[in-house]
Amino acid sequence: MVAMDIYDILSESIMLLCMILFYHYIYMEPGFSGKRSLYLFSGSYLAVILGLKLIPDRPEWADFLCPVVFFCLYVLLIRKKKRIRGMFLFLPISGYLFMMVAASTAFYVVFTGARSSEGFTYAMDAVFCLVLLVFWRKGGRFRRRIKGEQGYRSLSRGERWLLNLGGIFIFVMAVIMIGIMENVQGYEIDSGWRILFLMTGSISIALLAVVMIAFVMQGSRKEYYQRESELRERYLKTELEHFKAYRQAQQEVRRIRHDMKNHYAVLSVLAEEEKNAEIRAYLAQLGEEVVRSEVGIQCGNDIADAIVNEKNRRAKEQGTVVEVEGRLPQDCGIDMLDICTIFSNALDNALEYLEGAQLPEKWIQIKMSGQGNMWLFQFENPVESKVVIQPTGTTGKADGGWHGFGVMNMERTAEKYMGHIRREIKEGVYCLEAVLFTTK
Repeated sequence: MVAMDIYDILSESIMLLCMILFYHYIYMEPGFSGKRSLYLFSGSYLAVILGLKLIPDRPEWADFLCPVVFFCLYVLLIRKKKRIRGMFLFLPISGYLFMMVAASTAFYVVFTGARSSEGFTYAMDAVFCLVLLVFWRKGGRFRRRIKGEQGYRSLSRGERWLLNLGGIFIFVMAVIMIGIMENVQGYEIDSGWRILFLMTGSISIALLAVVMIAFVMQGSRKEYYQRESELRERYLKTELEHFKAYRQAQQEVRRIRHDMKNHYAVLSVLAEEEKNAEIRAYLAQLGEEVVRSEVGIQCGNDIADAIVNEKNRRAKEQGTVVEVEGRLPQDCGIDMLDICTIFSNALDNALEYLEGAQLPEKWIQIKMSGQGNMWLFQFENPVESKVVIQPTGTTGKADGGWHGFGVMNMERTAEKYMGHIRREIKEGVYCLEAVLFTTK
């Protein structure tokens, strides 16, 4: 294999990689769930492209076709629905990538007055490699942010049509520009008009591509932050309701204490008169007032108490018993919103399941334990037989567009603390385990 073949393999691999990156970060489509699948796909591509290079007198279009075919195969393996339609995304995506080549080549032709040279092609490939290297080394924060936004949103039909039609239009314009630059038959025009067309065409398609991509990504960020705002508002509302109930309970306690001397006097009189039945009735009534004045479950952490007690009131309405084991100190090293994310989503999922389940006993058990800088939270509840744990990000609810994010939010929170979320069903009990590592 000669050096030129190695260079061609590198160029074609860059083309496939750029198409996949565009597919993920612009079209917001998922990738392989595990590294094993990714390595198998990459190895298969290298094996095919190496074998292709060994074929003598192969057609020139075969080298360009190989990345396109593997991109279509990639989409076919990744997508869960509309796979055939998704394979045709190679056309608009190729348009956006082809735009960069056509626009840069047009500027080179205009300013040098010569056709594109091999040296310019090598320089462009070097720039592509440098950009990809920088994206890999310095773009971790950007990739994590985009990944987080992808968990909440997929492109609307209008946005997909905008990207698809824009990409196809840019592809056609880029082909025309290449034809004019290379003086292909049917595309010959005078030098003055040629320069004007190449300048305006390259600038126009570049601006069009940037505007459409920015429009789609801005819409994604807007909806992402809207969901984050709604989530924070929900947590703050829950905390406010808890502290209102806490304040009311404290007022009841103070009222009972204020009247305690009167209660003592009444009981003393009844005892002197040996009215035991009246004493028992009076104590029962007094006990009911004491029960109403209880402040609820105490975990040791204000925000955890707020969430648990708010969910406990809901659980009592549907006949579910909530039990708490362990304590979570106020200075545990976990942010309040992160505590809310874990507790609120775990308890919401458990309550929503138990509300419609046909079980003889309904209960939720919360276990909290810490050792060093590690915290372990376990949420258990009984389940019916033949229950299957759904994959992260999926839901069985009708309005699935606004559901299915609970476990996803918890996994993001666990990753923030270098931990993990584990779900399992064992002996008729569903267990969600969250492990977090703090700096304290």
